[in-house]
Amino acid sequence: MDFLTSNFYFAFALIIIGFGFLIFIHELGHFLVAKMVGIKTTQFAIGFGHSLLTWRKGLGFRTGTTEPEYEKLLAEGADPSTLGETEYRLNYIPLGGYVKMLGQEDMDPTARSEDPRAFNNKSVSARFAVISAGVIMNLIFGMIFFIIAFMSGVMFPPAIVGDVAPNAPAATAFAQGHENDPAYLGLQPDDHITHIDGVETGDMLDVKYATILAGKDTPLTMTVKRPGEPADLTYLVTPEINTTSGLNWIGVEPPMSLKVGKVEKNTPAYEAGLRRGMTITAVNGEPVETFSQYETKVDRSANQGVSITFTDTEKNEDVVINVATIPLLTVQPDNPSNLLGLAPAVQIVKAVENKPSADAGLEPGDIVAAVNGIAWPDHLTFLKTIKEAKRELISLTVLRGGQEVRIDPIKPNKKNQIGVELEFVADAPIISRAIEDSAAAKSNIIGGSRLTSVNDQVISSWADFQDALARIVSKGGASEVVIGYELNIAGNPAERVTIPLSVEDAEQIANAGWLAVLPQGLLPMMLQVPVVGDDPLEATALGFTKTHQFITQTYTLLTRLFQRTVPADVVSGPVGIVHQGTIIAERGWQYLLYFLGLISINLAVINFLPIPITDGGQAVFLAIEKIKGSPVSVKVQTVATLAGLALLACVFLFVTYNDITRLLS
Repeated sequence: MDFLTSNFYFAFALIIIGFGFLIFIHELGHFLVAKMVGIKTTQFAIGFGHSLLTWRKGLGFRTGTTEPEYEKLLAEGADPSTLGETEYRLNYIPLGGYVKMLGQEDMDPTARSEDPRAFNNKSVSARFAVISAGVIMNLIFGMIFFIIAFMSGVMFPPAIVGDVAPNAPAATAFAQGHENDPAYLGLQPDDHITHIDGVETGDMLDVKYATILAGKDTPLTMTVKRPGEPADLTYLVTPEINTTSGLNWIGVEPPMSLKVGKVEKNTPAYEAGLRRGMTITAVNGEPVETFSQYETKVDRSANQGVSITFTDTEKNEDVVINVATIPLLTVQPDNPSNLLGLAPAVQIVKAVENKPSADAGLEPGDIVAAVNGIAWPDHLTFLKTIKEAKRELISLTVLRGGQEVRIDPIKPNKKNQIGVELEFVADAPIISRAIEDSAAAKSNIIGGSRLTSVNDQVISSWADFQDALARIVSKGGASEVVIGYELNIAGNPAERVTIPLSVEDAEQIANAGWLAVLPQGLLPMMLQVPVVGDDPLEATALGFTKTHQFITQTYTLLTRLFQRTVPADVVSGPVGIVHQGTIIAERGWQYLLYFLGLISINLAVINFLPIPITDGGQAVFLAIEKIKGSPVSVKVQTVATLAGLALLACVFLFVTYNDITRLLS
């Protein structure tokens, strides 16, 4: 991390200064071209409202405006050549800027002047040059920021598949030419997505943007390089709406790195000697070089736990820790995760501080026994119940220390959330329910029942249950499994049920994974690779590429917003931009420049949209004037300006509300 940006508040200040600089260069473009074509400019301002500080040639700095003093001196016969005609202003409201030209007022289309140096008396081409100069300056400086950043190098997650969600679009498509071949069903970890719809992908962000901005029900043609495959594979993957984010997705996660991203102080991870930047180099003494190798070796350890070696490459020191392994279950779209049709109960991992759940007294480790009268809900049922409550009070009963505890009624927030993190109960074999139409559903196992044995092998946790089933499947030949359990009724009577072991069940059990329980306080790091130009020409080419890419993406995003295939609440305003920019700037000066380049390009695109009051709207009026030979009527311009102002005000309020809501949640 860059020393200068290692402080949050300094990074925040840099973003504010950088944002102000982008506004400055935009207005500077208007100002310089106006001077070049001979237009009289009376004010050059950063910000809106009353002036905080001004400067004018011949008068120097002043608080407040210099206009009265300037006009008085001219009236008294002062030499105009000794006084600057332009007042340079820093205004109170730092949300933009403007260049005030004689005969031109953004807010007053009736503004006119008989002076030959007035804006309204210049040719259409001269006025168009002035109007478009701000956008051009933003494009130029956006590209310059990209070039400088890429000369040093910016880290991005590569377009390599780290994981694929079950039953997601990326998991259910077959490679072309390999239809119905299970070996080619779905994208797989370590697949390198090289092109989407014929366009080269530089990193995983390109994959994400292409997915989000895809048209409704429009398949993406993905070209994939797969390790061990002699030729590229082609997948047609149709994005679908992710119910959590509301955005298009295909179910592909970026790859993870073996590096430690962060270690919080005063946590078990920190006390174990782990530090940021250390690298996982071995599992059970066997070396690993990729995250997928790490996952494979952990998975092979099953229920036995693993020893993980973390290496500080700078000090050449190792820290070896022994950790437990737990079953790795993923939530499926239609049914909760299960084995043999039996879904585990869920528990609270975290009740977020100052959120409804924590205020009501929920604690980590609480097992959910009932929600709104639904006994022993699975993960999906719990989330669905909270969502459908629509901010009405929710009743909860939990199992805490073996005793049922009623929680104070909880009212969800505006997003129908109560502020909890959930996971299934791994250290106790408690059943939520038997999945409908499964063989287990024919038994009398009910929610809250506890599994006790598998083929007479005693089990005491869900991990034992999964491990026992995996051992049976690995031996082969078994057609059924005998499950022992205690019913969740008075007296907890012991029962046994014989469940047929279908081919599908055996495959599900064989594919059930294991996850190493890393010490609390340790956060892994996403795999990132540098995007860097080896020389100025290559960095320039990268700058051109990213500039074109972001222009295209911004226009596509606006189109998708109007088509309502992208939800409007994903759009950020100034508050969100500054917040996100501060986080990015903390990573180093390269990221600060890259982010400013991105914002500069977006400012150019937004400013040139054909909306009255923006540069693009003014350009439309000029184009009409050129075609018809006379200006658009003042009445039409006035109505259009007021409509444009109202639209921008509504958009500003909406995105600011989105930003604040996101920050608070």
